[in-house]
Amino acid sequence: MVERVPPSAGMFEAVDAETCVFRTGSDTPETLAVWLGMLGADFEVTEPPELVAHLRALAGRYQRATPGTGG
Repeated sequence: MVERVPPSAGMFEAVDAETCVFRTGSDTPETLAVWLGMLGADFEVTEPPELVAHLRALAGRYQRATPGTGG
């Protein structure tokens, strides 16, 4: 991931050989959600609650936009 994300976007901290924490920020949860989606990797968000809620709303919206996927 370090090779794909510019240093100005945030900081990676290794957890183990396959996992890292990405510390970043944004003016809005919406903008941060776009950044995360563009990483091209699975990720988990635990905070802030506004970002978690926005990602859940986006997940539902994307699921509904793709017929036949349970949405």
